[in-house]
Amino acid sequence: MADSVLFIAIDFGTSSSGYAFSLNTKQQQDQILVSSWISVAGHRTPKTPTCILFNENQTFMHFGYEALQTYTLTTPRDEAQRLYLFENFKMELYGKEIHRELMLTAKNGAQMKALKVFSESLRYLKNHVLDSIAANTSERKFTASDVTWVLTIPAIWSPAAKQFMRESAIEAGLVTETEPERLIIALEPEAASVHCKQLPSEGFIVEYSNEEKLENDPGTQYMVVDCGGGTIDITVHEVVEGGNLKELHAASGNGMGGEAVDRKFISFLKKIFSEEVFVEFEQEHPAQSLKMRNEFSVLKMCDGPVLLTCPLKLQEIASKKQNLESYFVCAEGAKWEGGEIKIEKMLLRSFFDDSIKATAESVRDVLRSNSELNIEYILLVGGYAECKILRDFLKEQFGSKHKILCPSEAQKVILKGAVLYGKKPEVIKSRISSLTYGVSTCEKFNESIHKGKSTFVNSLGQVFCDVCFKQLVSREESVLCDELRAFTFFPTDTQQKSMTFKFYSTLRQNVRFVDEQKLKQIGSLIVGLPESYRDMNREVSLQIKFGSTEMQATAIDVDSKETNSVKLEFMNTS
Repeated sequence: MADSVLFIAIDFGTSSSGYAFSLNTKQQQDQILVSSWISVAGHRTPKTPTCILFNENQTFMHFGYEALQTYTLTTPRDEAQRLYLFENFKMELYGKEIHRELMLTAKNGAQMKALKVFSESLRYLKNHVLDSIAANTSERKFTASDVTWVLTIPAIWSPAAKQFMRESAIEAGLVTETEPERLIIALEPEAASVHCKQLPSEGFIVEYSNEEKLENDPGTQYMVVDCGGGTIDITVHEVVEGGNLKELHAASGNGMGGEAVDRKFISFLKKIFSEEVFVEFEQEHPAQSLKMRNEFSVLKMCDGPVLLTCPLKLQEIASKKQNLESYFVCAEGAKWEGGEIKIEKMLLRSFFDDSIKATAESVRDVLRSNSELNIEYILLVGGYAECKILRDFLKEQFGSKHKILCPSEAQKVILKGAVLYGKKPEVIKSRISSLTYGVSTCEKFNESIHKGKSTFVNSLGQVFCDVCFKQLVSREESVLCDELRAFTFFPTDTQQKSMTFKFYSTLRQNVRFVDEQKLKQIGSLIVGLPESYRDMNREVSLQIKFGSTEMQATAIDVDSKETNSVKLEFMNTS
C-alpha cells in the first residue's frame, strides 16, 4: 500500500529465514536494510535457521540460532527430549494435502498443529523486526498496523499453501482479517527478478557474469532459477515497457533444493559408520551433530577436496566397534586423517548429483516447452545458488547458449526484491496459469450431452446435470495481474438462498465434466442470494482475479447491485 509508513518483507525459507525493510520517506524510500543475525560460531549472517523450539507445554521458547543452541545445550538428554524442536518444516506445505488440522512432527517424535508452528515463527520474526527498528529510531515506534507486510513463498506452491500462510500471518498478528490488503504474498523468483533487473554488472559474481548485467530493455527474456533449501523454483520473464515484467512460462520446479545435498551427506556418514553408530551419536550428542552439519553447510560451497572435522563423541562411539581407520578402508573418495574426514572432489560432487540433475532437467523442460522463447539469461538466486558445484554444472549444461548470471549476494536478492515488489506490485504485468481452473455447475439435462451423468430434480420437477465443468481460465493462458474475469450464474431452484461452487484444477485444457479423470477439487466458494421476486431469474455475476498471487473473487447480485467479497476456500475441501 502506497500510504504505508513502512514496508517489511519476510523471507520464510526452508533452511533459513530473514527480513528486510524500508521506510517510506523521501529520505529513506530507496534504502533497503536486511536483517543481521549472530550465528552460534559468532559470524554475522543475513538469515537465521528456520528452527523453532517449544517447551513441554507447547509454549514458544526460541527461534533460529537461539532455538538450536538452547536445544543442543539442554541437559540431561531426557529433559531435552521433552522439548519440541521443529526444523525444515516449510516443506510440509509442498505437494501435500493441506488443512487447518495439519500436524507436524517434532524432533522428539511428538506432534503439534502446523498452524501454531508457522504462526509462532512469523510472530517471532514480526516482533524481532519491529524491535530492531524501534532500537534504531527514536522519533517513532511502529506497530504491525503501520506496515505493509510482504511474505515470500515459492511460485510452485498450491492455492491451499498460500491460504495457509495468509492464515498463519493473521494468527501471528501481522495483519487482521479486516485489512487483508496490508499483507502481500510475493513469489520468490519474481521478487528476485524485480531486484536483479536493476543491478549493475558489479552486482553479479564476476566468474559467472563476464561483466554482464541483466538488461532492462523491452523484449529482453530471462529465466530465474530460485535455488532454495527446499525447492527449485523457476519462472521466465520478459521486460516490457516501463521496465515492468510479464511471465512467459508458468512457474515450475521441484523439491530438490539444497537440503537434498545435506541428506546425501548424512547418508554417506551412516554408510561409513553404520546406521546404529551414527543414530546413537545424533541422539546422545545433538550439539556436536549440529556443529558437524553446520560445518558441512559451509564446506559444500566449495568444489573439493574438503576436510571435515569428525566430532569427538562420534569418534568415541565408533571406536567401541572397531578401529577408526578401518571404517574407511573401503570408502571410495573418503579418507581418515587423524580426527578429520577428507572428502575428495568426486565424492563431494556425488552428494549433489540428484539435486543438480533434477534442477538441470527442470530448466531443460522449460527451454524445450516453447520454441518461441528467446531466453538470453539464466539468473541463479537463493542461498543454494552460492554452491559452486551447482553453478558450475548449470553453466556447463546451458552456458553455451545462455548467459549465466548469479548475484554476489544471492541470499539477499529475494528479500530486497520483495520490498520493491511490495511498494510496486504492478511491476508484474501478467502471469501464465499453470493449471486449468473451473467450477462445477448445473445445466438442464440434455440426453445427448449428459447421458449417464449425475442428476438432480428441483422443486419444479426440472432435471439438471450437476457435474458440468465451467472453465474459468485455461492452462498456459496469459492473464493480466489486475484483470477481472466475469462469469454469470443463475440459481437452479426458486427457493435457493445461496450458490455453492466447488473449485477444480487440472493439467488438461479441455474438460466438460468434473467427474472426468485428472481433475482435483482444490476449493469451494459460497455466494449468498438475497431475497428476490424473480425466482430462478436472479442473476449473479462472479468476478475472479486470476493473475494476482492469490486468487480473489467478488460476487455481485445484479438485481440489488449488492457486492460482496467471496472467500475462496482452498483448505478442508472435502
